[in-house]
Amino acid sequence: MRRLEPAALRRRTQAPSLESLGYAGLSAACREHSSQFAPEPETATDERSGLPIVYSPARAGRMGRPEGECVVCDELTCPAVDVLELPGGDRAWLTPNLYPICYPFETHQPASGIHLVHWSSLFHARGLHSAGEAGAAAILGQLARAEGFLLHHAPDSFPDTGEGHRGHVGIIKNRGRRVGGSVAHDHQQIMHMAMAPREPPLTVGMAPRLLLDTPEELVVERAHGLCTTLVPHAMSRPLHAFIVPHGPPVGWLHHLEADVLSAVATATAHLCAALDELMTEQFGEPAWNLIVHTGAGCAPLIEARPFTQPLGGYEHLGVWLSEETAAASAGRLRGAVRERSKA
Repeated sequence: MRRLEPAALRRRTQAPSLESLGYAGLSAACREHSSQFAPEPETATDERSGLPIVYSPARAGRMGRPEGECVVCDELTCPAVDVLELPGGDRAWLTPNLYPICYPFETHQPASGIHLVHWSSLFHARGLHSAGEAGAAAILGQLARAEGFLLHHAPDSFPDTGEGHRGHVGIIKNRGRRVGGSVAHDHQQIMHMAMAPREPPLTVGMAPRLLLDTPEELVVERAHGLCTTLVPHAMSRPLHAFIVPHGPPVGWLHHLEADVLSAVATATAHLCAALDELMTEQFGEPAWNLIVHTGAGCAPLIEARPFTQPLGGYEHLGVWLSEETAAASAGRLRGAVRERSKA
């Protein structure tokens, strides 16, 4: 099975942990390895939606590697800045993103920040979607620790966002080329930035409503009684789903209790595998995004947005059309998750 050899990862490790580097050292590592592909320092704001816009002409050249090549297995990524041993001798690690959306400019700019890639496995065909409970908990735990490190160690050039945090964190997963996944080797992304993403504030207070208002037919899984995977009643696209931790909202992954974070990790691994299976059966390949909604008043929430339908003109006008009911999507996901959890 194709993989990055552990010895190769050791050779390409700049630091064993983010803590050993510090925020300044991490910024220097990002400047050293991704300066040629940095975004434009200035941003814009869409006057209708309020969405921030980042300009990165360099990213236009990142797609389309030849079939059979892998930047991870072929040792072409930036060096590792945080390495974690997983069950079975596997590894998860963080690197600077070669094509960052935000960047540690020498002087603070609207697009200032740090953009990291979180690789889930040495093996090309493995990752979060194939991880067992212990492996999934370790992978998500490393991501949560990175989230906390970035928020708690950022310099005072980043805005004070409360609870000892500076700046904002955005965590995503792109699975498939149709949804921005330019590298097939399993990974997540975490970005620390001065500008605030638009989506998380819109989900404040959403978690308790989802848990209270979702009928049983829309529940996909309850992981260890600590979180629920569900399809929202107002589903805008087939297979759209949320993972909702139980209890009061704590805002960020690194604020979740260890047992809740572990349950969320299990649910995330099951949902990723289910989406891969169902979309490959229907479309020949997976194409979905995972978004982690964090911030004051968030649960946090993990949202899966599959590319199961293209956007049409009416969607751009503001009227959504879904080609499947929420109950049908929940049933398909539930069946796939049950099969995955038996494995």
